[in-house]
Amino acid sequence: MARIDDPFHYLDRAFEYYVSGRFATLNNHQVAPNLFHHAVEMLAKFQLLRHVPDDRLAEQVRKLKRKPYGHDLRSLWLDFKAGVGRSLNRFDNVIDGLNKWEDLRYGGYPMSIPTAVFLMRRRGPHGAWSAEPHDEYVFVLEDIDELFTAMVAAVSINPTFLGERHRLKPTLHEWYAKENVHPMAGVFRTDPVEN
Repeated sequence: MARIDDPFHYLDRAFEYYVSGRFATLNNHQVAPNLFHHAVEMLAKFQLLRHVPDDRLAEQVRKLKRKPYGHDLRSLWLDFKAGVGRSLNRFDNVIDGLNKWEDLRYGGYPMSIPTAVFLMRRRGPHGAWSAEPHDEYVFVLEDIDELFTAMVAAVSINPTFLGERHRLKPTLHEWYAKENVHPMAGVFRTDPVEN
């Protein structure tokens, strides 16, 4: 197992959170957006750590645990986009929406305002929860699938490399592929590994 400050530890956890989030979404578990929040957070932190020299790695990990980073996807996203040198602005609203779900991890938020939660597999309209003022949380699996695939491409990780790191976890294969309209090509090989 990799050291906890090894950037590839973050990559592995990102993929596991992502597939766990897909499982949760496809089974209507309301923790799904929080799992995806962690997946995006871990993948962004992987990118921010991967080129840091070993002698500065522990210091940089500590920095990413504090403000303005921590669990704030907006701060991580800005630095992630700057570091990959690609335009990923089309996902800014997805990141903002996903970041909101972090507040719902604990009960009592937001205070005195009814909350409407929508977990959707595909983009499309959703019904109004109430005519009364309320705080609305909308999660769309299709958006997260597209975001995660774009992030992996942006960090130049070969999807097969990512899948090989999880080859012995067959349920990941199943839940990664199920209803995924934005899969990474070749993430899980079907041919046997040669000795």
